[in-house]
Amino acid sequence: MTLPWRVKKFLDEHAYRYDLATQAVPDALRLQVVYLEDSLGTLQVLFPATHMLRLHSLAETFGRNFTIMSAAHCLRLFRRLGIQQPSGVLPIADLHTLVDASVLGHAHYLIDSGDQGCLLRIDQPELMRLIHDSDGETVHLCSAVLPVDRDGDDASRIMRSVESLTSLRIRQRLEETLEIPPMPETARQILRLRTDPEARVETLAAVIERDPALNAQVICWASSPFYGSTGVHSVEDAIMRVLGFDMVLNMALGLSLGHSLSLPQDGPCGLAPYWEQAAQTAQSALALVQLMPRHFRLQGSKAYLCGLLHNFGQLISAHLFPGHFSMVCRHIEANPHLDVETIERQLLGVTRHQLAAWLLQHWHMGAEIIAALRYQNCPDLAGPQDFLPRLLGLTRCLLEHRPVSADRIAGLPLELAPAQDCVDNLLREQGPDLRAMARQMSL
Repeated sequence: MTLPWRVKKFLDEHAYRYDLATQAVPDALRLQVVYLEDSLGTLQVLFPATHMLRLHSLAETFGRNFTIMSAAHCLRLFRRLGIQQPSGVLPIADLHTLVDASVLGHAHYLIDSGDQGCLLRIDQPELMRLIHDSDGETVHLCSAVLPVDRDGDDASRIMRSVESLTSLRIRQRLEETLEIPPMPETARQILRLRTDPEARVETLAAVIERDPALNAQVICWASSPFYGSTGVHSVEDAIMRVLGFDMVLNMALGLSLGHSLSLPQDGPCGLAPYWEQAAQTAQSALALVQLMPRHFRLQGSKAYLCGLLHNFGQLISAHLFPGHFSMVCRHIEANPHLDVETIERQLLGVTRHQLAAWLLQHWHMGAEIIAALRYQNCPDLAGPQDFLPRLLGLTRCLLEHRPVSADRIAGLPLELAPAQDCVDNLLREQGPDLRAMARQMSL
């Protein structure tokens, strides 16, 4: 574990006292550093990892609209400074330093050194010296993150969120503001088939074929190299020869719902990333189910549908709160240390998964699917129908290589190492095919 040479040189020349650490220290406040820019210049911002940086507070304080520094600009900066990632201790001549006021008053701090995996533990007097030496400015820019919602009353929370985000005049017409989008007719017909034990292949094929875009996508999927089939010319071919009835039904339902709401092409929340993540999650969830005993494998098509819809709430958020959607995207970029749900709770008062559960309840989707989407990040709240929430949450953790806690995998007949290998192998071997499928989905 070594410090970048420029960081070490600066600390030693100024006789700063510090220790090196590779992980969190219980009595130390972990600090986050981000680089921001606008047309007038750049900023380095230090704030607690327990807080969220609020870009609109910056705009109100300085009258400037900052966004996260571009990847290309960051790379040039890192090369110039000889670091691998942001460093919270190195003064940078062309970056003005801001420190959130909530940082003050702690005894010890952990700060990124600029070398991946290496942290600096610094006492308060040394941090104050660092701030002074870098001409840092202390301001109020952040808010402490809100706790996870555990009351389950999503409808009330969504209504309160709309009230807080709209003007008084609009609040008086709240029913119009929170107009429930209608379920697409194709999805409605497919949903009826899901509950019909007598449903036939011909009936499902006829429903899909009446939607030209959906018809083309199902045939394209069944013909893709991912499934290793050729000569698929109809939905019936896709059902009978390649995918099976349940898989086509749930695939068509997920695609139909996903295309029922528009999503702006906006930063990390754009349409192409949405469908690529959906395809990866759906196929990975199915692959994990196939590692399980037979009676669990019967849940494969439901797991696939949950994967396709796992981020459906993002579409609903863009639909219900279009004026705030870009703001959410900018804050996701500026707060990489926080999960998306935490940021949404801070800004909107409601999360995308709550929105998804609320709308799907109005659309009379099955309780298992609703529970999977709503509780994928807190499966302990799902109740008896917790297989799909646990599976979906585990799938996302494995795809993002996030730590998997014991309670996350508890109740699933899987070993963590083989499960991670399964997902990694899928992405390595089938990644290009999944990306091609995602491009087709986004058309």
